[in-house]
Amino acid sequence: MRKKGLSNYILIAMGVALIATAGCSKKDQQEVSQEQGVPAPAEQGALPQGHPAVGQSTGDMAMAAHANVKTQKEVVLSDDVKAKWNEVKMEITDTSSKAAEMLTAKVGATVPLKKDGFKLKVEAFVPDYAIVEDHIESRSNEPKNPAVLVDLMDGDKTVARGWVFREFPEFNSYNNDAIHIALVSPGLEKPAASRMPGH
Repeated sequence: MRKKGLSNYILIAMGVALIATAGCSKKDQQEVSQEQGVPAPAEQGALPQGHPAVGQSTGDMAMAAHANVKTQKEVVLSDDVKAKWNEVKMEITDTSSKAAEMLTAKVGATVPLKKDGFKLKVEAFVPDYAIVEDHIESRSNEPKNPAVLVDLMDGDKTVARGWVFREFPEFNSYNNDAIHIALVSPGLEKPAASRMPGH
């Protein structure tokens, strides 16, 4: 009788230990998910060169990739970057009709789209996108990781706003079911001032 009681006690103790272990692993999983899906160190090492998060924390990139209109970080660009790049070429697709158009727009301009009532504003172009602390800047003046900040309007109302990356569209923060945007050309270099031959 005593043996049976001891066996039951051991079984109960083992069950409690298993439940406690399972609870810990669930808590660990919750803590990982609260870190906004930051990849494990092995995955971080496998990121391709030019990835938007290079030189920055993956958490910052996750926040930028899913930022909404109100939480977009400020864009800080040097005069050299602004002077060199003044246009972008994008492919705009009306998802309902599947009709696509190639659109070249100046940075800062608002252009009408083929879809009735829709307009697109090109707010900023960054040739080498990077997040640095509380703002977005260009790591260089070359199109190594080009991204464009766009504002889609239906009439005068903004319906979608965010970044579109050429190399890493999976990190786009722009998202709209009616209009799909792809960055085709990283931007057109502003022509240098005319020079006389021999000068």
